[in-house]
Amino acid sequence: MRKFKLLLGGKARQVSIRGVVVSVAPDSMHPLPVDARVFEEDTHLVLTVDPVMRFKEEHPIRLLNSLAKDKPHRPGSVVIKGKSWYAVVHDLDAQETCQAEWVEQTYRELLRLAEVRRIRNLGIPLLGSVHGNMKPAESLNMLLQAISALRVTPLKYIMILVRPNRVDATRRLLVQSVRKTLR
Repeated sequence: MRKFKLLLGGKARQVSIRGVVVSVAPDSMHPLPVDARVFEEDTHLVLTVDPVMRFKEEHPIRLLNSLAKDKPHRPGSVVIKGKSWYAVVHDLDAQETCQAEWVEQTYRELLRLAEVRRIRNLGIPLLGSVHGNMKPAESLNMLLQAISALRVTPLKYIMILVRPNRVDATRRLLVQSVRKTLR
């Protein structure tokens, strides 16, 4: 049995699922009140690279050696670098660069790591819909299913991060998704 609850008080701006409050916020909000922020990434971690090229002198052989040693990350995994967590949901070498099973697996892994690292507040985009073609509603449902499968967790707050012009639509989608589940 899923345990969803709408928090009452005017227009619903957040929902509570198994003790975790879920809300929607613009990804441009700074600073974010989260312990860790998730970014949608590919197996080589190039999707979130700074677009400004910074050249440094490096011998070509040394550069080629470092590239040869670079191993791609597995789709469905999470790479942690401090407070920045990179959710690997794209494989740019694959025919279909983003698959639903990778997104589901990554959501589960993110929540597992949040538990292990005792994270209380987590900022997550709707994976697969930032750089991929996944519908936000599909990604949101996967996230809600992963949250509803949680047992006791230190995680108390998930902030879904979207473009500023998508906040209201995503908030409505969140509330509608939870209401459908309650029926």
